[in-house]
Amino acid sequence: MEGGIDVKTLVLKGSPRKTGNTATLADKLVEGLRAGGETDIVEFSLNDLTLRPCQACDACVRPPYAGCVLGDDFRRILPVFRDADVVVLATPVYWWHLCAQMKTFVDRWHPMLTFDRDHCLARKRFALLLAYSAEDPYGVDLVERMFKSIAGWCGAELDVIRYHSARGPVREAPEKLAEAIALGRRLAGWSPRPLAVRCPLERCRMPFADNRALALHLVMAADEDHLEWKRAHLSKIHTLANTSKLAKEALAVLER
Repeated sequence: MEGGIDVKTLVLKGSPRKTGNTATLADKLVEGLRAGGETDIVEFSLNDLTLRPCQACDACVRPPYAGCVLGDDFRRILPVFRDADVVVLATPVYWWHLCAQMKTFVDRWHPMLTFDRDHCLARKRFALLLAYSAEDPYGVDLVERMFKSIAGWCGAELDVIRYHSARGPVREAPEKLAEAIALGRRLAGWSPRPLAVRCPLERCRMPFADNRALALHLVMAADEDHLEWKRAHLSKIHTLANTSKLAKEALAVLER
């Protein structure tokens, strides 16, 4: 690991409010992690860092895979992210999406796809903590669906906690605080499974833990090679509503 970093859990707080709802949920999840015996935890508040938007140069995905070439604080997070088994993303929903601090960070994930290390995303478990003020399913649901799509495509595991902040500060919602603590306890000591299978498409070859994860990847991927595979093997055009059905079809193809 670059820089000699050894960490099990990375916690990223996106909100500029350091004692707001998502920060409070993250703190409670960390409380649960520590109660479960986890000690290797690194935290960053993204609002305190300088993160430039991705410049789409693709330098990070070309040999020698040196990582992001932008000289900002992303370089502090990158080695921790690549080494961590569990990544906690705590963010409010602003204007139907992630807050700008978290969205900027997620857009910088290209270096995580370098195949010199079989891309680190498949070895991750993400915990997504969301707070939203308007009871609008087209906001918070869009963010959750985005991460379900990312996790399905890359083979990661995903846990989600949502809090409707119109009900008041989350610190006054003991059941939601207990939910965050319980998730932290479950995540303590979690380790990824070995990556045992690869995507059959020659221009992909991404690794996955098993055929079930690979089947979901084949369904969620949307480049032309994967679309051609889906047209040849699956019964319907993929929509988010039929993901589960088509994943079962893809699994049956892989296990023939």
